[in-house]
Amino acid sequence: MSIRWSPATVALPDGDYDRERASDGLSRFGVYLRQNAAPLTDPGWPLSAAEFAASVWRIATEPVMSPGYIRTRPDLRAITPAWDEATGKLLFEVHLPLPHQALADRRAVPPRWRDWQHESVFGEDEHRWWAEPDGGRPAVLTTCVIRLPVDDSWHLPEPGHLTPGHALTVAAKQSVAAVAARLNEHAGPVVAALRSGKEAR
Repeated sequence: MSIRWSPATVALPDGDYDRERASDGLSRFGVYLRQNAAPLTDPGWPLSAAEFAASVWRIATEPVMSPGYIRTRPDLRAITPAWDEATGKLLFEVHLPLPHQALADRRAVPPRWRDWQHESVFGEDEHRWWAEPDGGRPAVLTTCVIRLPVDDSWHLPEPGHLTPGHALTVAAKQSVAAVAARLNEHAGPVVAALRSGKEAR
C-alpha cells in the first residue's frame, strides 16, 4: 500500500494502486464508475455537486471498492455520507472507535467485558485496524461519530453533464479528493486529539 498516515490524516486517494491494479490499464476506480454510471450520467437528472460527491464517495470506498480508491485510516470504522433530515444538506460522518480508557469511568465496565480488538495492517502499528470481538463474552464498544456539514467552503466541483468514460473518472476523482481534503482539515485534528487523549489516560 502506498499510503502513509499521520495523526491528523483520515482519508487519502491511492492513485498508485488505482493505476497499477486497473483492469483497463488506466484506472480501477474508473472501471467501478462505468459499472455504476447510470445514476451519475442521467441527462434528464443532472446531479448537484453534493449529490455527485455522495454518490462517488460510496463507490470509491469500501465495501463497494475493496480496497477503496479512497483509503480510510485503519483505526476508523468508516467515513460515510448522509443527508440531514432537517436541512436536506449533505453531511460526512467519521466513525471513530474509542476504547474503554476513553470512558469517564472505565471501572463501570466489568473486568471480563470485552473491548475493540486491535490488529496491525500492512505494518501500520500506530494506526491499527479496530475489529469487533467475537460474541463469546459481553462487550462495551464505544464509537464517536464526528459529523461535518458540507458547505460552500468545501469547494466541491460541479459535475455538469457527464457520460461514462474518462470525463466521469476525472470528475469523480476531483470530487472525492476535495472531500478527503476537507475531512483531513476539519476531522483530522479532532481524531488526533481524541486518540492522543485516550493514550494519555
